[in-house]
Amino acid sequence: MRWLVRLYPKAWRERYGEEFSEVLAAQRASVGLIVDVLGGALDARLHPQVHVRQTETAKGDTMTADMMKRCALGEPKASKKAMLALALAYLALTFVYVRLSKAFHGSPAVEAMGYSLFAVMMLVYLQMSYLRRRSVAAQVLFVGGFSTFIYLAMWAACVVAAAIEPVGRHLR
Repeated sequence: MRWLVRLYPKAWRERYGEEFSEVLAAQRASVGLIVDVLGGALDARLHPQVHVRQTETAKGDTMTADMMKRCALGEPKASKKAMLALALAYLALTFVYVRLSKAFHGSPAVEAMGYSLFAVMMLVYLQMSYLRRRSVAAQVLFVGGFSTFIYLAMWAACVVAAAIEPVGRHLR
């Protein structure tokens, strides 16, 4: 599990690497732990906050203490205007989904749209709150890329479900 520490930026590893390696060594390996560490590495790269070496930090300034300080500050918040735009976009896309469902009667492509709506809206919220200070290209790549992945995964699941459904009806 120590290889996961290498995913973090060099300055972060110099400051917290030894402590984080010990924390990882005490954990049981799991998919959830790996996903958490990957998310932390992505956050450390998107929001670099380590600008000094460990030898220059105050004594007792540990990774855990820094994380507690960040949590106490609260998460970035989207504006009221952005939240209204998000709600209106969600309603509009839901309306489009309902209309397409009526027109195409359970097409896997349309069903995939319905299943991925909520996840895609959460990515848009992420863009409005956490990624708003990033470049437009980074925002489009992140939100667009993950949205496309989610939609394609849902479409594949709907195609498989549509292929399996007749077999299930036949067995009853």
